[in-house]
Amino acid sequence: MTLPRWLAPGAVAFLVIWLVLMAFGPTGMLRDPGTFWHTRTGEIILAEGFIRTDPYTFTHPAYPDRWWVPYQWLGEVGMALAHRVAGFDAQLLGAVTIIAATFAFLAVRLLATGLNFVLVGAIMGVALAAAGAHFHVRPHLVTTAGMALLAAVLVECDAGRVRVRQLFWLVPAFVVWANVHGGYLGGFGTLVIAACGWVVFWRLGRPTPVKSWGDAGLLALLVALSGAAALVNPYGTDMLKVWRVIMGEPILREIIKEHRPLELDDANTVPVLLVGAIYLLTLAGLNWREVRVSWLLPLVWLAQTVERCRHATLFVVVTLVAVAAMWPHTRWAARLAKDRPDFYDPAAAPAARPWWASVWLPALAVLLTLSLEASGTRVPVIGAGWATHDAEQWPVEVLDALKANEPHPGDPHDRIFNDYANGAFVIYHAPGYKVFVDDRCEVFGGQWLYDFVKASHPDTPSAVRAAMMEKWQADYGRFDFALTRTGTPFDDYFRTAPGWDCVKRTGTAAFYRRK
Repeated sequence: MTLPRWLAPGAVAFLVIWLVLMAFGPTGMLRDPGTFWHTRTGEIILAEGFIRTDPYTFTHPAYPDRWWVPYQWLGEVGMALAHRVAGFDAQLLGAVTIIAATFAFLAVRLLATGLNFVLVGAIMGVALAAAGAHFHVRPHLVTTAGMALLAAVLVECDAGRVRVRQLFWLVPAFVVWANVHGGYLGGFGTLVIAACGWVVFWRLGRPTPVKSWGDAGLLALLVALSGAAALVNPYGTDMLKVWRVIMGEPILREIIKEHRPLELDDANTVPVLLVGAIYLLTLAGLNWREVRVSWLLPLVWLAQTVERCRHATLFVVVTLVAVAAMWPHTRWAARLAKDRPDFYDPAAAPAARPWWASVWLPALAVLLTLSLEASGTRVPVIGAGWATHDAEQWPVEVLDALKANEPHPGDPHDRIFNDYANGAFVIYHAPGYKVFVDDRCEVFGGQWLYDFVKASHPDTPSAVRAAMMEKWQADYGRFDFALTRTGTPFDDYFRTAPGWDCVKRTGTAAFYRRK
């Protein structure tokens, strides 16, 4: 397939991925509670400046002094600004655009090798399936894009197309990354591994961009400055403290799905394993004397993914960059070019096009959609009102009762008991309440969350659950309201406990008020 000069393959890849994600985004990408509290936190920062205390809960067991810093503050401000333009529609548009741009960038790198567009499309389909479980409207998408770009830069440097001294633009990029999302740590760690590997390969006489002790010194300086970039933030070392709390809680693997190891019986694991197979097969086709450090980086992220499945997306993007770099050097490529040039022909790589051929179509699609959303024009997929929250996932049908009973500022009767996921929903929609729990792990600590999850489990005896309820109220104050998932043990507790009225019940949630 030959495209006209004014339309680049990357633009087509972007549009295809973008349309698919925009079509299915409301059901798949708006299911994470973080979307709610990230947006509310961004609004608070814009209105009040940088905060250092938790504004949402009445429990806050991990730090009785209510210490908390929004360690993703820059991403949260971006989400709040998008929300001001067109609500959740604009946020979904932004998230989908980041994902589509990232994977279109990766598709272009694969196409540039000379692989047939059908093969590239199949690889991208598997890659998107492997990463898709972690596509949420949250700041972590910047880490996905950042890791893809970092991996590409390291590959280019390894190939000699970028010199070591040209990598220092990464330092300001790391500053931005650290203030948007804690995934900066993954990017910084990847840089450290690449830099150390390059020096070792130099000493072993293997292919590497390091040619002298001067290059090694420049890499050491780059690593030092990139590490110091984490301190360029409004919270100083407190931001690092939050990162340490989150990463240092091993018990989270038992209670939060994205922190768990990769599970073979999970359907989301299958495409991850397929991506791993593609990488290992490509790696096996190399002459080991030609192997470069940047081509081995997916092994690091494969190990990270096995340990915590939340890293699958980073494994996918780093792997696609490495596969594109390795493929032309494999024996498989030589055989395929000889036997099936219709599948792989290095001479048939897409011709060079002006930069705007990759930009104009994506820009037109995004700007048109944003204008329709901001103007309130209702059009399927690209218009206003498309980004709605699933009533089976969120308690949207009790929102009227929730808001009708919302405490006014200063009202001491503002404590609401809630399920884990619904805390963020209340934080966003009815901020007059103080919630019992939400999904900010660093606020509550692993053991406290473990006890909460245990209390919510159907196998926990009702007497034990009731005793925990009494203890929590003794520790944090009497509950004034409750929002529970319908049919759960917590719902049964409030339904049968004396002194409670059920204000409204739906198939998804029940809202209670103390008599």
